[in-house]
Parts: sequence; structure tokens; C-alpha cells
Amino acid sequence: MPATRAVLFDFGGTLFDYADLAGAQLESLRALAARIRLDGLGPAELALAHRSATARVFRDYLEKPNYLHADLFSDALREMARSLGVELSAEDLAHYFAVQHAGRRRDFRLRAGVAETLGELRRRGLHLGIVSNIDEADLQHLIDLAALRSHFDSLLSSEAAGSCKPDRRIYDAALARAGCPPEEALFVGDSLAQDIAGANRVGVRSVLIWHRDDREPPADGPRPAHVIRTIPEVLRLV
Repeated sequence: MPATRAVLFDFGGTLFDYADLAGAQLESLRALAARIRLDGLGPAELALAHRSATARVFRDYLEKPNYLHADLFSDALREMARSLGVELSAEDLAHYFAVQHAGRRRDFRLRAGVAETLGELRRRGLHLGIVSNIDEADLQHLIDLAALRSHFDSLLSSEAAGSCKPDRRIYDAALARAGCPPEEALFVGDSLAQDIAGANRVGVRSVLIWHRDDREPPADGPRPAHVIRTIPEVLRLV
């Protein structure tokens, strides 16, 4: 097996847990509901309506090789509102995202061991990159919240690449930045359908970070080369 020269990471769900931002998400949904006069809906009903709408919209977007996540999230909110009998304005959406971003700044935190692992990988001389299906402004915002800018050699958003995982072009662009062929890179992500499928497609050694304790990763679908439970386990793979 060739020596590893680059480790590429997904960001959301991999280096931080979206569950930590669930409170901010619910606050923004409740603020939106109050704004459009749906105050009678409880938090559980709002969260369910949003999850259902997001799942429906995401299925359509997943087939696209490139899209803005601002469009995906806005369309999911519009779909949710329509299911509740309301049409959202541009001002309604802007208010929702403003509340959400304020909550992010308050609640954001990295998974255990991330900074230490990145520091050790850098000490070993590897190229470190982020390859994220997040729009450019959001990626830069979250990287600064995480205080990780100095840990990475390259930060690649799907918007900057003009390509969303699992489309191969975003991986090709990340490998070009790393200056190494696919077989000398490791890709760490939490999504089988996006991270692992795309990495496998271009011949990068794929690593699934699997956080669930109640079951193992699905046996069908894309198969990662490695499965880990915590970020520091990456160190034993390079």
C-alpha cells in the first residue's frame, strides 16, 4: 500500500456533530413559526415537519452534481411552510438564517480529539484538507468558529469546486490541491451516500466515521475501506 501523503476530511457531521446545533435549529424554527403566525405548533411538530420536508427536498438535490446548499435549505423551509399552508418570503428566510447563525456561534463545538489529531497529522508532515458540501461563506464561518484555519492546508467547499459530493470533480480538485494521486490520500467522512461513495469512485481510501452505538453501518451500499468510531483513530491508518 502506498504511503499516505494527504488526509482529507468532510466537515459537518465528521469534525463536529450536528446534534450539538439542534437547539439552535429548533430556536430558528420556532422564531420562523412565530413570524408567520404558526405559534400553535409545538416544538416536536415543527421539528417533524422540517425533517420530513428536508428529506423530500434532499432526495431531489442528491441527484444533482452541483448545487448551492443555501438553495437546498431554503427549498426545504419553503416545502415545510407549504405543508403547513404558508408561503415564505425572502425576508422570512433571511430572519430564519440570522437566528440560526446566532445559535451556531453560541453552541458550536468540535468532536473530542479533533484538534489534537489534526496537530499530530500535521506534525507527521501530511497535507490536511477539508472537502465539504457547504457553501463557501458557511464553510469559512464554521472554520473560524472551530478555530481550525491554521490546522489545514486547503479548504474546499462544493461552491468553490462547482461540484457536490459524491460527484468526482470535487475530489479531483481536492487531490490537485494536495498534490498527490488518489491512492496516496485518505478521505474521512460520515456519509456513505456522499463521502464514501465519492471517495471510492475516484480511488481514494475511504474512512467512515460511525458514531452510532445502537447498530453497525449498513451492509448494503458503498463500502468504506475502514470504519472508525472516533477521530483520533485516524492516526493508526496513516
